[in-house]
Amino acid sequence: MASVKFGKFKMSRAGYAALMDSPGVQSVIERKAKAVKSSADAGLSHGGYDYEDHEVKEFRGKLARGRVVRTKTDQARYSEAKRKTLSKALGAARG
Repeated sequence: MASVKFGKFKMSRAGYAALMDSPGVQSVIERKAKAVKSSADAGLSHGGYDYEDHEVKEFRGKLARGRVVRTKTDQARYSEAKRKTLSKALGAARG
């Protein structure tokens, strides 16, 4: 693997991938994704529906695994288009 040098810091793609795939980092990513999902679900007016409107999906990138929070129902897609419920929920990942 090629590495890039930034001053005294030497970046290693293999090292980055190993760090990002570590259980500690993956648990932080999962916790933040679930917080965004919960916040987005709470921002919807449910109208009597009894199922989850957003979902957390795992994906595998070139270097590491990650999570995506996406709309799951038509109601959630409409709410994102009109009120940006999922976009506004991204702030929940900070806390």
